[in-house]
This record gives sequence, structure tokens and C-alpha cells, in this order.
Amino acid sequence: MLAYLDSLCAALLARNSAEIQRLLALPASRDLPRNVREEAVAISRAGKRGFMAPIHSLHFYYKLTHMVDETTDPIFGETGQEKKVSDGQIELPLRKVSAG
Repeated sequence: MLAYLDSLCAALLARNSAEIQRLLALPASRDLPRNVREEAVAISRAGKRGFMAPIHSLHFYYKLTHMVDETTDPIFGETGQEKKVSDGQIELPLRKVSAG
């Protein structure tokens, strides 16, 4: 679900109407809250000329990322443990997201 929502947020931020419609047609969209689906449809219909920000979608994504168990999610690496650097900082595992 997190990967699906990540793709949807990327499409919403890029205002890619075709990709938004494709993602909303997938069965995973039924698990989205109503306000997120409505926001995605509205942004999709407005296209590139719209000024609406995907606030509900990004907030839902933010909440969902904090609920994920990092030890079972593959985006956090094989061990799921954050690596400590000698100067006291931790290294955050990031993944590359393609825009567009």
C-alpha cells in the first residue's frame, strides 16, 4: 500500500492526469480514504492548469509511513536497522523515485 500511495503522490505532484487515472483504476485505490480519492480525481480533472495541492494524500502518506514496521519493509534495506556513523549521525536508507 505504501508503494502504491508513493506512486499516487508522485503523480499528483507532477499533475500527471493519465497516471493518476491509471492508479485510481487499480484495486488498491479502494483502500484509500474517501477524501484522498476525491482529491486525486479533482487534481486529475484540473490537469496542469490546476493549483490544488494534494494535502490529504500527502498527509495520509505521512501517517502511513509512521505506522510501517521498518524491519519488514524492503525499502529500508535487508536488515531494517539504521546504520550508525562514527560522528553520531544515522544513515537513512533512501530509494530513487522517478519523476514523471
